[in-house]
Amino acid sequence: MKKIIMLTLWVGLSAQLCIAQTVSGTITNPAKQPITDANITVLNSTRGTISKQDGTFSLQLIAGKHTLQISEIGYATKVLEIMVIDNELTIDVILEPATTQIDEVVVTALKREQRLQDIPIAVTSLNPTRLQETRSWDVDELTGIIPNYSATQLGVGFQGLQSIRGIQVFSENPAIATYIDGVNSLDIAAGGIQFMDVERVEVLRGPQGTLYGRNALGGVINIITKKPTNKQSGFFESSLGNLGLQRHGLGFKTPLIDDTLFFGIAAQYQYRDGFLTNSTEGTADPVIGQDGRRVGDESSIYGNVFLKWLPNDRWDATLNLKTQIDQSDASTFFVSVQDEQVALDNPDSIFLGRVGEHQRNLFNASAAVNYRANAFKLSSISAYQRVGLRFNDLDFLPQFPGQVFASYNDGQVGVMNNPQEVFSQEFRISSEDKNDTLNYTAGTFYFNQTNYEPSTNTARIVDETTLDIFSQIGKNEGIALFGEVNYAFAKAFTATAGLRYEYENRKLIFSRFESVDGIVNFIDNRTELSGNYDALLPKFALGYQISNNQNAYASYTRGFRAGGINGNLLPEGVSQTFDPEYSNNFEIGYKSNWFNNKLQANLAAFHIDWKDLQFFNSFGNFVFARTNVGDARSTGIELETIAIPLKGLQLEANLGINDTEYKDFVLSRDILNETTGMADTITDDVSGNTLSNAPEHTFFFAGQYQFPAFKDYALTIRGEFRNIGDAFSDIQNDLEIESYSLLNTLVTLSNGKYTLSAWVRNIADERYIAFGAPDTSFGRSTRIAEPRTFGTTLNIKF
Repeated sequence: MKKIIMLTLWVGLSAQLCIAQTVSGTITNPAKQPITDANITVLNSTRGTISKQDGTFSLQLIAGKHTLQISEIGYATKVLEIMVIDNELTIDVILEPATTQIDEVVVTALKREQRLQDIPIAVTSLNPTRLQETRSWDVDELTGIIPNYSATQLGVGFQGLQSIRGIQVFSENPAIATYIDGVNSLDIAAGGIQFMDVERVEVLRGPQGTLYGRNALGGVINIITKKPTNKQSGFFESSLGNLGLQRHGLGFKTPLIDDTLFFGIAAQYQYRDGFLTNSTEGTADPVIGQDGRRVGDESSIYGNVFLKWLPNDRWDATLNLKTQIDQSDASTFFVSVQDEQVALDNPDSIFLGRVGEHQRNLFNASAAVNYRANAFKLSSISAYQRVGLRFNDLDFLPQFPGQVFASYNDGQVGVMNNPQEVFSQEFRISSEDKNDTLNYTAGTFYFNQTNYEPSTNTARIVDETTLDIFSQIGKNEGIALFGEVNYAFAKAFTATAGLRYEYENRKLIFSRFESVDGIVNFIDNRTELSGNYDALLPKFALGYQISNNQNAYASYTRGFRAGGINGNLLPEGVSQTFDPEYSNNFEIGYKSNWFNNKLQANLAAFHIDWKDLQFFNSFGNFVFARTNVGDARSTGIELETIAIPLKGLQLEANLGINDTEYKDFVLSRDILNETTGMADTITDDVSGNTLSNAPEHTFFFAGQYQFPAFKDYALTIRGEFRNIGDAFSDIQNDLEIESYSLLNTLVTLSNGKYTLSAWVRNIADERYIAFGAPDTSFGRSTRIAEPRTFGTTLNIKF
């Protein structure tokens, strides 16, 4: 009988704990005035609401621990942990003005929503306010802001070379993984998404192999766009500036059925004139009418559509469609100047026999579905990505003087290549228990990619009747299993252990042929090769909570970049395949908040061992192939600080110091012997050189002051200083990118609804090298960064 009574009581108690409890309260400012339309979000759930006109709110939550994020324009975001036990919990929240307190930042870096200050990795997060203050429209603008991060400009907005802590590459497989709303851009041609209607941009520094897998060798960039909620809202943005700048955006979000079905749409158009003027002087076979042409014009159209469905408290589903079209009829795609001295002496000139054109079409579709049980959460992210690219009349001077290249497809020149297509599927299970003892995330990831890499799917226009054509099709397929566990012990300590297993099959089908008057002759017959690669990626971390506002951690993580297949037929004895790269990252860090969130200081120190770097080497008689050449090391420190010492005054300073070197790294190169007419193979030991595109330091300082102007408008005056240290673009350390400094300013008049800004970028008009050849044994190609730019931006929220 006692057992029956106890069982009945246990069932009753369990049922009570699963019944939703009421959490209510008020949101006010320090003057006890109610804040209307404040967003109250329950982290890692679908639950949320907005405050009413009198500042009150109400939520239904099951018993247990929950974390609330409360935010509203003009106020510092607050993160609050609550414990729901009784039938009703009442809380009163005071939001401080953003001019007196720093935001508490929430990120999804570890695939769950957490306070940035609590997670044991180095992360920089930029919310919409910081993106607007720094006028960051794309990843190029993040150089200097993020410690030890740099983005190298390659002539077009949709393709660039990113480096974090000296780790970078230039190939179809990036070393920095880029995710947008959970979808991985597997290929470098899929980058360049505009920062428009963005909730936040997270930059994870250092290898992130366990949860993110391939191509997270140097780090991860997470771009999270704004989702529709119960609050109907819209925005209009318009920017005008020199160099013909136009940037116009419009978006709208609304609940179709309150608490159940939501819709959001946003679109943007951007156009910019190029700053280069073409000169055909000294070029081979110049085309009439090309001298004096402006070069570098580019336009971009971006669109984003969301549909979110919450059928009940357990389920939620989000469908997202994104597209971006980038095009130019005065292209700088793959275009540069012959060497750095010519480029620096002629910063506004380019030397082409003809001016080319390009177009990139990007389409992303994703469906995310989540199911929440009492103790766990199941997640599914299905994604499809399609990238199409065309280019025509590209004069590759100085690499190939007088030779013109174009995309090629089915007998036609200058048309869209066959599109790259990627399907991916991720399933995850994660803990939903309402305590701090044990949390876990585990799952599987699968992708299937058909890839037409642009530089190896081209037609070289020999003359009016003859084409030299390269064709390459990549078929890549991979699967991964991963898991990560966090366990809290001894009150202040948290241990993290993770493991990921990656398996990938890569297949390459390539050929080279000549077309003369439409008649095809094969130079290299159609050849199919394949390779299998796998990797085991562990992670260990230990965190120590010194106090409520101070955390320290130590971690080890491993990164991985897939091996591959050389895209040209090689002689017998020369390997067609090359192995993966690996990196081992050791890191210690300290995160802190001081003086009631008026000062935040985060410090990280790291050491990375980079193994089996992939690079081109000579195998005699001008036969070059990508192979695993050697190792490298990267060591450094990073400091991020932000402070509000006085009401309205905000100061920010970020510093990255990076010491790097190649180790046991020997290049082989062929030089023509004019006496024998044969190739002499020489070796170049670059061991001890610093890593290419790895500035010795990055420094960022910004100060802004906000004060009342008239009525309910506030005026903000901001100044920025960025200094990027000395670096070399090439592995030989022969082409130096000297240290440069940028001064930027921004003046803003705003009442929260209407914002008018005037900005100037690169006030001193400093001209510096934006791109240099990665290997000067093949030339010293160089591009100069754009000159001073200025303009105005109008934002309207409704």
